[in-house]
Amino acid sequence: MEYSSRGLPEARRVLARTAMATLLATSFLSLPAAAQDGLDTSEAVTLTISTTPGSSNALFTWAGESFMEKYPNVTLEVVEYETDWYNQNAVRLFNSSDRPDLGFFWLTGFYSALVETGALLPLDDFYKESGLIDVLPESSIQIAVAADGVKYGVPFNSIMSPLLMYNKTAFAEAGIEGEPETMEEFLALAEPLRAAGYIPWTSGLASPSQATQLFDINIRRYTDDETYARLLSKDLMDYTSADMIAAFANMQKMAETLMAPGAAGVADLEARSLFAQEAAAIYSDGSWNLGSSGLGAELPEGFDLGIMSYPLARDDTDRSTGFYDANGIVIAAESPDTEWAKAFVSHILSYDLQSTMGQVISGTPVRNDIPTDVLEVSYDPAVAQIYNRVVSEGTHRIFNTIMPGEYRPAATQLIQGLIGGQLTPEEFAEEFTAMVQSVH
Repeated sequence: MEYSSRGLPEARRVLARTAMATLLATSFLSLPAAAQDGLDTSEAVTLTISTTPGSSNALFTWAGESFMEKYPNVTLEVVEYETDWYNQNAVRLFNSSDRPDLGFFWLTGFYSALVETGALLPLDDFYKESGLIDVLPESSIQIAVAADGVKYGVPFNSIMSPLLMYNKTAFAEAGIEGEPETMEEFLALAEPLRAAGYIPWTSGLASPSQATQLFDINIRRYTDDETYARLLSKDLMDYTSADMIAAFANMQKMAETLMAPGAAGVADLEARSLFAQEAAAIYSDGSWNLGSSGLGAELPEGFDLGIMSYPLARDDTDRSTGFYDANGIVIAAESPDTEWAKAFVSHILSYDLQSTMGQVISGTPVRNDIPTDVLEVSYDPAVAQIYNRVVSEGTHRIFNTIMPGEYRPAATQLIQGLIGGQLTPEEFAEEFTAMVQSVH
C-alpha cells in the first residue's frame, strides 16, 4: 500500500505495510453486486481516505489491502490527521483543493456543517443499491440522516463509552474483592490501591475526547431518565439544578480522591501508558481502546484485564453504558472517483469484513445480521466480553455526540478547571450552562 503525506501540514505519513498484512489469509472478496457493476478496471485509480489515529486508521489500512487485491488498478492512500484538529478543520479540508475522495467522520457534531457546505455526496440511492438499507439497524441508518432528510454518511462500527478497564492483579494486591456497585464504593478504592503502590484511576483529561467522557457518565449517573432525555433533546440546557451540582461535585471528588496530582494535564496516550505499564490500576476510555489497535498491543504478557461499567450513583437509574454507532464514512461530492469510493464503502460494510474486522479494531459490527457466536470467534475476547455485558446491562445515548463541534474544546477547558479546583461545582454549573447556550 502506498501512503501520502500531502495535504495540510497536520497530516503525517502513515507507516506502510504493517504486520496486519498477515491477517489477509482470509478472503474478503465478496462485494455486493451493485458495488462491482460499472467499474472501469482498465485505468489506474488513486483513492485518498482521510482518518484519525487508532481504530479507523487500522481498519482502512487492513481493508485497503484486500480491496487493492481485488482491484489491482486501485491504489488506496490513507492520510491521518490528529483527532481534535480533524474535528475542528474537516469543513475546511473537505472544501479545499487537498480534499480526500472519502474519509472517516463522526455522523454528529460538525457533520451538519460539512453537509451544509455541499462538500458531501448524497448517499440515499447508494443505501438502496448496495443493500445496506436491509442489513443496518434503523437507528444506525437514522443517525446518518442530515437536517435536509438526506443521508450523507454510512456508519461502519459501534462502540461503548466510557468503560472502566482495571488491573485485576492490582485489585488483588490491594485486597479488593469484587467490583464497586456504587459511586461511594468506587471512590473508596483509592485508599487500598494507593497503599498497594498504584495510582487508583487515570484518564486522558487533557484530551477533549476523554475529558468529556467524565462529564457524560456523571451526568447520566446523577440524573433521572426524564431529565437525561430532555438533555439529549436539548429541551433542557440548564445545568444548575441540585442533581447537576451533585454530578459536578463527584467529578471534583474523583479528581481529589482517585487521580494523581496534575491529572488535568495528562493526555490520552500518557494515561493509557500509565495503565499498560501497571502504574495505574484503573483506566477510563471507550471500547475503541480495546483489542490490537489499542491496549491489546500494549499490555504486557499475562496482564489480567478486567472491564466494567461505571457504578451507580442513585437507585432510580440503570447501570447502562453509552452506545455510539456514529463512526461513519463520507464521500466528497467533488471526488472524480465517486463510484470507486462507493465500492470501497461497500467493501467495508460487507459481511466478510464486518464479521472479521475485530482482528484489527475494537468496535463491534454495525450490521444486524452477524450472529453472536461469530462475534465471539472473530473479535478480541475483551470486546466480546464487554459487548455481552453491556447488552445485558443496557445502553444509553452518549451526551457528547448530540453537541455541535464547538462544544468539546470549550467543555474541556471548563472540565479541567473543575477537576483542577479552579472552579467550584456551582461556578462550573453556571459557566457550563452559559457555554452550551452560546454554542447553540
